[in-house]
Amino acid sequence: MFEQTENTIRYKWDPRTYTGFKLRYDAEGAANGGHCCFHVEDWTFRSITNEWPCEDLDEALEVLNHFFAIDVAQERERLASWLPATLAEAA
Repeated sequence: MFEQTENTIRYKWDPRTYTGFKLRYDAEGAANGGHCCFHVEDWTFRSITNEWPCEDLDEALEVLNHFFAIDVAQERERLASWLPATLAEAA
């Protein structure tokens, strides 16, 4: 699920336990010339328990693929249609 106000996409989210992974784009960091603008976050009870900063969308998808099986090429294509234009250009 894409949350535009937070620039996040939820993966493997369990609403019963509030645990899962999120992919977050740091628009402010990108605007300030940051190199790691994509962040894979492991969430538990609405708190980040671990975070992996990534330089681009491909790297972030590889991190997610490490934790659970996804088709990286297919997911990249799917996200391109969901991301706002400013995020898609950065990816």
